[in-house]
Amino acid sequence: MTVVFDLPADFILGVVGSNLGTRIHGQRDLSNPRVLLTDWLIARHRAILRGALNASSRPVSVQSLVKEHSLNERLTSVVVEELISLGEISGILSGKGSKDKSTFIPHIYTTAQTAWIEAFLKSNSYIPYNAVKKLDIGDPKQFLKNRYSVGDEYLFLETCILSKTALDRVEGGLEDVAASGTWTEIGGLFPAGVDDQDVAEVIETLLTTKKIKDIRLVQDIFVVAEKMVEESKKLFDTCIETIAEEDAKKQSSMMPSVPSGAGKKAQADDDEDLLPSSKKDRKGKRQTGKGATKSAGKGKRDEEDDSGASVPEFLTVPALVVELQKANEDAPFELLEAIARAIQADLVESHRRVLKVKVELIAASSAGDRKSTHKAVQEQISATIWLMRMFAKGIEHFSAETDKKQLAKLLLRNVGAEVLNPLLFFLMEDLGLALPERTDLTPEARTKLVAKLPEPPRAAFEKTNTGAAGDNIDTFEDSLQSLLDSESIGMPIRKADKKKETQICQEHRQQLLQGIRSATDIPTALRLCCLSLFLKKTAVPLEAPGKFVPQILAIVKPDLKPEQAAVLEQARDMMQDGGQSPDDIRAVILKLADLA
Repeated sequence: MTVVFDLPADFILGVVGSNLGTRIHGQRDLSNPRVLLTDWLIARHRAILRGALNASSRPVSVQSLVKEHSLNERLTSVVVEELISLGEISGILSGKGSKDKSTFIPHIYTTAQTAWIEAFLKSNSYIPYNAVKKLDIGDPKQFLKNRYSVGDEYLFLETCILSKTALDRVEGGLEDVAASGTWTEIGGLFPAGVDDQDVAEVIETLLTTKKIKDIRLVQDIFVVAEKMVEESKKLFDTCIETIAEEDAKKQSSMMPSVPSGAGKKAQADDDEDLLPSSKKDRKGKRQTGKGATKSAGKGKRDEEDDSGASVPEFLTVPALVVELQKANEDAPFELLEAIARAIQADLVESHRRVLKVKVELIAASSAGDRKSTHKAVQEQISATIWLMRMFAKGIEHFSAETDKKQLAKLLLRNVGAEVLNPLLFFLMEDLGLALPERTDLTPEARTKLVAKLPEPPRAAFEKTNTGAAGDNIDTFEDSLQSLLDSESIGMPIRKADKKKETQICQEHRQQLLQGIRSATDIPTALRLCCLSLFLKKTAVPLEAPGKFVPQILAIVKPDLKPEQAAVLEQARDMMQDGGQSPDDIRAVILKLADLA
């Protein structure tokens, strides 16, 4: 107006102020007194905004209204707030402090949001935050907390809220599992769509705060009753008893007259050093010599428990799972594997305890029969020497000197344990020396015990023990013969006739066949099959680890038919490729058993 009428601004303000509300129908803009808002302008804004906002069903930006209808920006927000306060439009104005973010949200829109959320909760007993966010709610978690945090009807989790009804169903399902002594997948207890992380959190909360006993969470996937875990242990009671009986007999054959009592533990500190000192020692005991031929036997050690001690083969996790599958055919493999790992330590301890009792009983029953003990040790050593001589004949079929030396060294290491350990225990008992509780001594442990012997047997024993660590079979046998013929022992090697050698070969072959049939992996089955084929071709047994399979195949292949050789090649290919199913592996193992 100052420009149009060329009048001073203060004069115009004075004239307008004195006539405002009488001659001039309008009002000053509160945010800028120099701006005059006429009643017509205000009425126009009210009419436009009242119509536009009442017709809106979704949020509308004030800025878009200004642009679309050529409205005054400052007046628009004021009029919208006035219309809301008068009840002429239904909704709220958000972002009032920012002209760019100021938005009118119709009441019908918030009502629709709330109705959708209520319907979802009623139908599903939960609602995820990301679903609420899709309704244009910026902070869905806070929105839901503001609406549902009163009372304990809902549990707020990381990605969703869960109703008390759903929570009660989960709790009831857990109690049913505990009462029935079964298992279930925890995902089936929750509404479909609840995140796995939230599922695990709820289960852990219920197991701790609700004091639901006799149940455990497994791999964040299953819940299993403690009763089922305990029943799983009982499945192995008979097996443990039987295997412990067999192992006790094997140990008693090595040391039939080990005395019981506190005297055995007089050198506990030394005995610690007599145990296998490393995984390398244990691995060597499994892979070399006669003991490896009996890898399919129930006493084989191929794993270690948490304490580092060896675990019997029938109590390894894969073996436990196989037995558990027979009793729980509908249970998934992952659950049974977790149960197997949970009960393994207790089963191993139970086996050790039963074995100890049985060994002591056998030892006590034979402690007074010195003559029988002498004869038993003599027969065992003689049988081992016979077998060693036959193994030595098998080694001669190899052309490479390096192969012969390696096989001889492996054979002597194992024969040293088979012969020298029981012989050492026999002599120590005779001399009244304290005996270790373990009979599976390493060469290093045996050397420590030999050092405790008096002269003259110590020198002879040291020479034989050194020979067992070498690679010359003849040298070892000569030193062993001198030791056995000595006055301290007086245990000459018995002579074996042709009939006895034939019997040894037959028994050895039966052990190989049994080992193939009970094998669970292709490398073991292939190695044992090659040894069996070697025995069939040469009429003498052989003991060799898996790395000698190519050399053995070179010896036996010329006598095989093409289809037989194909079975061996298939096994080697599968061993190198890996990734086969258990059924495919088992099928190849059975073919190897038939071929052997």
